[in-house]
Amino acid sequence: MDAITDNSPSLPIIDYSKLVEVKTSDDPGHFLTRPNEQHKLFAALRDVGFVYLQNHSIPPKAQQLLFQHARQFFAQPESEKAKIETGESKAFHGWFSPQRTSGNSTRSDQKEAFDIGDDNDPTRPNQWPSDWPDFRTDMTSFFEQCHQVHLELLSALAEQVGLEPDFFLPHVQARDHFFRVLYYPETTGSSFRDRFRASPHTDYGTLTLLFNDSHGGLQVRNKAGDYVDAPPLPGAAIVNVGDLLSRWFNNTLRSTEHRVVEPSAFDKSGSDIPDIIPARYSIAWFGHPNRDALIEPIASCCTSDNPKKYEPVYAGKHVVERLAKLHKDGKNTETWTDSMGRDGKQDLVSEVKVGA
Repeated sequence: MDAITDNSPSLPIIDYSKLVEVKTSDDPGHFLTRPNEQHKLFAALRDVGFVYLQNHSIPPKAQQLLFQHARQFFAQPESEKAKIETGESKAFHGWFSPQRTSGNSTRSDQKEAFDIGDDNDPTRPNQWPSDWPDFRTDMTSFFEQCHQVHLELLSALAEQVGLEPDFFLPHVQARDHFFRVLYYPETTGSSFRDRFRASPHTDYGTLTLLFNDSHGGLQVRNKAGDYVDAPPLPGAAIVNVGDLLSRWFNNTLRSTEHRVVEPSAFDKSGSDIPDIIPARYSIAWFGHPNRDALIEPIASCCTSDNPKKYEPVYAGKHVVERLAKLHKDGKNTETWTDSMGRDGKQDLVSEVKVGA
């Protein structure tokens, strides 16, 4: 498939401030602003699966602090980071190096990550660097701020299919989300001929909130099958649909494949790739349903033209199976079916027991 490179904004732009406006106002036009923006959001996630989110409520200073922490954390020696290395026994929380977990540097993604969940969940404790309280404080604060944005976006989407605004709330209030800071090390131009920074994949859960540094490289697959650049837009987050939300909406909303490659100026189809590609950092907050939430298509999204496509699935098992495969392979799979789980079975209610 082809890649289309362009440094101009390539995704629909949504104004978050219009989604959360107070619903009472003396301005008659006010009552149209919020539903109009809700419709724009729904249409964009239906047609593209990705949007730029402007005027969101997460302060620039909070983002700057996390990028500073990320640079400091990943600059540590590998032996230091390995003290809090992740794994399934650690609830996939901690430092993650695809090259180490897969043992195959010829195909694993060129990245590292530091991952946490809800810091108030004693059943899945986070691992933290020692003697670094600010890192923990700033990460957990950012986690909660993203959760609140996530709730507002889900509320807007629920109303677009005739549901109450708080329909999703009981299914996500356990905060079983996944939060990571990412580091794509400086690398050689030639490495991109065989490997990605993040191989093509879809996300696992509800909605992802992504915050990038100034370096490009994110590409989103369009309906024609081409990968299109999604360059950073100053001040905006990028939001995309995950598999479980798409499943909830019976594929009405798109969980779109995406990847991270070299910035478009260093397109590997050309011959002018420089010897060194600079490092890249990003912050990715992955919204997930409660681990015991039963996900099945919403009735209003199942019609004669779009009949029910999925059997029920428990969210926790779906996410754990995806993470286990990522750690084993050192990269995500481009597409996912329930039969790709470790038991090789469809992920049906009768076959699932959800653990802690």
